[in-house]
Amino acid sequence: MRTLGVRWNKLRRLINLKCGPGAAVLPSEVTRIHMDFAMSLKNGHMGPRKFWKECLPRLKYHNPSIPMIVNRHRQNETPPKMTIYLRKDAASATESSEPASQPPSSNNGLSKAQPPTASERIVEIDMQNKHSTQILEYFIAETRAVPLKPTEEDIAEIQSLEELRKQSEYDRRFLENVRAEKKREQDMLKRARAAGGMLED
Repeated sequence: MRTLGVRWNKLRRLINLKCGPGAAVLPSEVTRIHMDFAMSLKNGHMGPRKFWKECLPRLKYHNPSIPMIVNRHRQNETPPKMTIYLRKDAASATESSEPASQPPSSNNGLSKAQPPTASERIVEIDMQNKHSTQILEYFIAETRAVPLKPTEEDIAEIQSLEELRKQSEYDRRFLENVRAEKKREQDMLKRARAAGGMLED
């Protein structure tokens, strides 16, 4: 049987994917998303990294069919950029405008943004020196994504998880105090024995 801590962590990860910044449904016009930024945070790459860590997983969770490619590299002098691929018109939505194959995400600069197909247009977002919340605002404005609000069940789950977190923190501190008290008693016994105040059994 799984422990309370294991179950709590699994529930927390799931609820964090469903709710929060980046939880949004993208319109059918969006065909794919590409992010390009450095692994190091220098020269304004912190915001893109935070967007990738916090917002992009939620976008992917709610839009599993849309490819989201991340290209990380070590060239901090290259401005971080997001490329959004959109269908040119509604008629092209029924056409096969997707490339034959999508490049996988890369952490060594091997997944550059691909040129758009004949039925696509692109929108680029300059992410340099922008906070992740600013990047998300630009992204929602350009894609017309619909942000999702947590349901009553989600809110209840979040509150329940917060109560579990507080109880876990209380239990942890209680056990630390018990161990610290036990260690103090053992140290006192050792000092007493060393001073000859007690005889060994």
